[in-house]
Amino acid sequence: MNEIGRLLAALCCVSAIWLTCVPAQAGYDPVKVHEIILRLGAEAMNNPQLPGISIAVLQKGGDEPVTAAFGTANVENACAMTPQSRFKIGSVTKVFTAALIHRLIEEGKLTYETTIDRFFPQFPDGSVIRIRHLLTHTSGIMDMLRLEDVCGNMTRYRTPEELIAMVGAQPLLFVPGTRQQYSNTGFLMLAVIAEKVAGESYEKQIATLFEGTLGMRTLLVGDDSAVVPHLASGYTNGKPSGLRLPIMASLAIARGTGNLEATPSDVVRLVNLDKILRKDVQDTLPLEPLVLDDGNEAISSQPTDNFSTSYLDGCTLFMFRDPEIILIGKLGSFPGFGTAYFYDQKTKIAVAISVNSEMAIPHAIDLGARILHELR
Repeated sequence: MNEIGRLLAALCCVSAIWLTCVPAQAGYDPVKVHEIILRLGAEAMNNPQLPGISIAVLQKGGDEPVTAAFGTANVENACAMTPQSRFKIGSVTKVFTAALIHRLIEEGKLTYETTIDRFFPQFPDGSVIRIRHLLTHTSGIMDMLRLEDVCGNMTRYRTPEELIAMVGAQPLLFVPGTRQQYSNTGFLMLAVIAEKVAGESYEKQIATLFEGTLGMRTLLVGDDSAVVPHLASGYTNGKPSGLRLPIMASLAIARGTGNLEATPSDVVRLVNLDKILRKDVQDTLPLEPLVLDDGNEAISSQPTDNFSTSYLDGCTLFMFRDPEIILIGKLGSFPGFGTAYFYDQKTKIAVAISVNSEMAIPHAIDLGARILHELR
């Protein structure tokens, strides 16, 4: 076993575990939550690909999550993971951006049927691409991360205007509404739309609604050059064994689609979106796959996955086979990091799990489903 392996083994054995318990809410037992996340979190730390993990659980209406943290936030300096450790939460950012759009819809400033040519008059086919297409990944717009110039140099920052123009030069992948294919570009465009309609920067809107109203004190809009207090170090796995540092990538380029940083104890406060929205899609969406314009369901499943998914209104439907449970949520990845956020409509309980290894995301997904299944 190499030096890093010995360090991880020692940290897993002595696991610096940090816990917070909260007063019981109706039908919600924080003591039981405490026991479950301790037991299942400790089991997850048996995975050698996982330097550290942070877990937070909160029921709708609650103020303080139950939290636990295991392992190490920085392998090089043997820094313990704590509930105060921040992570790059990747595409979980999309839930925040969608909430900004939902708020503008509720205020009558947008509709699901608003076409994007109103905001991007030069974008080809903008007159047939609607807000709902962007929210459900059915626009046919190419994912900006698949552009050769972008994926060939992930460290270079490009403005939203540059990226949107670059993508606009590519043909649509399909007629909007007829297929579902993940597109980070769509949520970059939604962030720009939110700025244009609200007349405020994306940063200001995020701070007002989420830091101010929902109390997400650790939430940050990512900046490539900023020094971030308590930011965990991210890792990947090299071959044949051992941890490695991930590729370098610009965080700011993923504006509105993957550029937020936060602790799981703040991410899990998304359970209280009804404090800023009259219609919280986490509760109002049917637990069914999206239906495309041709009447077919949009369902995606990988042979190695224990679940099927369908992209809904700014979030994702997860249909797990073992344990058998259907959840609303979102997955996020960024080089070195992974976050899973799930909400159970039946119990009104949410879980947020962050790991500082992109290779350990499947374990975070499985852990989140198991926690919520046991809390039923």
